Amino acid sequence: MGIPVIPADCLNSVGEAPTAWHFSNQILNAVALVKQHPNLFLLCVSNFSCTIDAFTHALLATEMGAKPYLILEIDAHTADAGVQTRLEAFLDIAHNYRQAQASRAAPFTLCRMSASGKVTRSNGDHVPITDPRVRLYFPNFSQYHSQALAMATGWLGLHPGEVSTLDRSQLERGLQHTSGRECLPLPVCIGQLLQIHENRRGDEIVGFYMIPGGAPCVSASYTGYIQQFIADQRLPDLFLLSLQEDEGCLGSDQTEVARRLAAAILTADILVEIDHVLRVVGEPGSVDWLRDAWRHFAAAARSLDDFDAELPAFVDRLAALPRRRDPSTCPRVVVTGDFFTRFSPFFMEGVDAVYAERGIILKPVDLSDFLVYLDYYGVVETASGWGMKPGGWALAKACTRFMQSDGKRYLQKWLACQAERLIEHHYRDLFRRTGLLVAGPNEVSSLFESAAEHVSPLIYGEITPTVGKGLDADHEGYDGVILIGPFNCLPFRVSEAILRPLSVQFAMPMLSYESDGYAVSPSVLRQVDVHVHQVLDHAARRRERPTRASDSVAGFLAAAARKLH
Repeated sequence: MGIPVIPADCLNSVGEAPTAWHFSNQILNAVALVKQHPNLFLLCVSNFSCTIDAFTHALLATEMGAKPYLILEIDAHTADAGVQTRLEAFLDIAHNYRQAQASRAAPFTLCRMSASGKVTRSNGDHVPITDPRVRLYFPNFSQYHSQALAMATGWLGLHPGEVSTLDRSQLERGLQHTSGRECLPLPVCIGQLLQIHENRRGDEIVGFYMIPGGAPCVSASYTGYIQQFIADQRLPDLFLLSLQEDEGCLGSDQTEVARRLAAAILTADILVEIDHVLRVVGEPGSVDWLRDAWRHFAAAARSLDDFDAELPAFVDRLAALPRRRDPSTCPRVVVTGDFFTRFSPFFMEGVDAVYAERGIILKPVDLSDFLVYLDYYGVVETASGWGMKPGGWALAKACTRFMQSDGKRYLQKWLACQAERLIEHHYRDLFRRTGLLVAGPNEVSSLFESAAEHVSPLIYGEITPTVGKGLDADHEGYDGVILIGPFNCLPFRVSEAILRPLSVQFAMPMLSYESDGYAVSPSVLRQVDVHVHQVLDHAARRRERPTRASDSVAGFLAAAARKLH
């Protein structure tokens, strides 16, 4: 076609790498150069269904603006003729662009939150985050957690937005604004963001929290993606909320924020556990009673002191609920994997009912487990920099370096983990009076030790806690594992590759399910049925172990007595 072609790896670098992925950085470097030269155009070749490329291409589209570019997504079935046609069409468009030089739209100013606790509106005005017009929202993946986070927001003197019901329409709305290759939590968040924007009052300023992430999980790209989406859609007075200390931490002391959020999230985790237990052992209507009672209780708790004062009475009412059987006698299955999908009701719609009907209690891994992991990761990372593992020697070294940044970081993260453990023990001990808890406190150090044999503990994200929880399932008394993740999720695929052969090796029934957000397929339901039978068999064998052990001990003592006689 007579057009010179320059490979991206032959271009000079024009800045620091913006992402954790080598080829994404090459593409974005090429984009920066294309923007500088009017006669240079971008042709990007991608393989089919690459999740990382989905985020890179979204950023690419924004950066390129009106300038034409071509993305060729190829697979093993791509025909040469189709590629040829697209190349010819692209060259025609580029030629017309050079003649027309289409203009860009007027700039749009993003609403932002500053480190001083002030919100800068799209019109440039500054308002404190405590202003009643500023309403804060969290992604809704669990009604218990959303209501708990709204409650904790009020404890901080801020104003939570209305907690919306989680439904599939939010996913469908988000998919209209994404390519469909991104991991599912992103379109769910986009759909919820649009729903919040459309339903807010005319003077309302919206803050939407987005959890930070890190490679290999692409959730690290969520913040930049959604900020760009807000700018592209020109959504005024809508900003992304951060709980990071260097970004204001809601305008409050970080310790106070952590204390209140920990209490709220831990309580929500426990209520999710009780909800699943009541589906199996509770009388009809007990789950609805729990949800309604919690909603009213959370709305009435105006401060953490009020919450702690009234919680024992709430626990006593839970303890009085009638039940059909003892939860400790029921088979249990731990649900691990991506936190968004393991809590959301429509990612496993109908599946939980199958287990409940057979008397099996599902126990989703606590969200607080992941939050403790985030702090413990800082402990592991710092100790690794010293060539050590977390423990007494590393703690001693940190104490000798408490004036240095690394020693200070180790001690801060270690103390945060200890504080979170104390809070968890406090609330779990309180709710244990209900007789409806089937799990013990989370031991994040055990998860790291178990997973470290199979995956580097320095890999950030849910791979380590997911693998660790799967490996500790038998030790913690579970009779099966469900590993769930969103479609195209890299951490899910890695976790599945590690846990699948190990579950066979250790005879632990495991079901892995990669959800696309829609109805569970008949083939998966057949796998669920098989898994249910395997779990029941495992539970039966577990009940036999103490009997066999006691018989062995009795036989040994009898034989010893005979010999002595």
